Amino acid sequence: MPTQSVRNHGAFGQQPHIVVVGAGAMGCYFGGMLMKAGHQVTFVDVNSEQIATINQRGVILETDDGLYEMPAKAALAKDVNRSADLVVLFTKTMHTMSAMESIRHILTDNTVVLSLQNGLGNAERVGQFVNPDRIVVGTTLVPADLKGAGHVASHGPSSSHIMDSTLNNPVWLTDLSEMFNEASLTTSIDPEIMTVIWSKVAFNAALNAICSITGSSPGGLTPAPAFKALARNVVHETVVTGQANGVSLDESYIWNNVEMAMREHPNHKPSMLQDIEAARATEIDAINGAIVAAAEKVGLDAPVNRTLAQLVKLSEQVAKNKKA
Repeated sequence: MPTQSVRNHGAFGQQPHIVVVGAGAMGCYFGGMLMKAGHQVTFVDVNSEQIATINQRGVILETDDGLYEMPAKAALAKDVNRSADLVVLFTKTMHTMSAMESIRHILTDNTVVLSLQNGLGNAERVGQFVNPDRIVVGTTLVPADLKGAGHVASHGPSSSHIMDSTLNNPVWLTDLSEMFNEASLTTSIDPEIMTVIWSKVAFNAALNAICSITGSSPGGLTPAPAFKALARNVVHETVVTGQANGVSLDESYIWNNVEMAMREHPNHKPSMLQDIEAARATEIDAINGAIVAAAEKVGLDAPVNRTLAQLVKLSEQVAKNKKA
């Protein structure tokens, strides 16, 4: 059961209906933390078995503060009939359009949609269903691992950066931030959100693509100088592209984060590598592919990112063939 009552959160009221789309590790963690704080949450997913398990067993959170087991409601999108005050998107980027289409019937003129998804272009995709002044974009760093349907383990610090897509910082954005922070979802409103998003994209473009193509975590690649050289080229090319698109980026800061990941998380399998191993489609089009598109938009070329994107596509096909 919720561990505390909630106060009125301005534009969202005291009991907003929060719909979390994508009941994976991140979705269940955010939804679970909001439930723990007393909020009404509905999980939407496409996996009927996962939905049934969540409805029967609830959501289980393993955190540094303890173990929490809470009754929860999950459903296919078509079975949700109450309008949403807040939608939190945690689908893979290639599923955004179909996910938003599936919940169109619960969107109102006042519904806020928050995308903490990877990659570029999330606001543009969501904007086909919701007015730009009701869209929030951002990034999140949360160590969340799915141990089973609705069962998430998260240990260590986490943080999110958000901003409305119009960069106008409306009053209701503060209400949203307060709601999340009171649920122990550390969240900051960041006027430089595009810098944050592009910096994360550069980081992911370097590590995810190379690891997924080679089938190795960073630790298995660091002995080879070619790994750092290639990753450095990806970061540089991405920074040049972002700056040409009007985004301020610090290449040294991004590269230091990449090196830190190589050094401190040698055995971590990036999500794109996990997708390849499971013969699933990756988010390559929203990461390396999106960098290529952004470069072309301003008359530049991004050959390193283009080649990596093509190689990841080939890796997807090989994995698909093996599974068939």
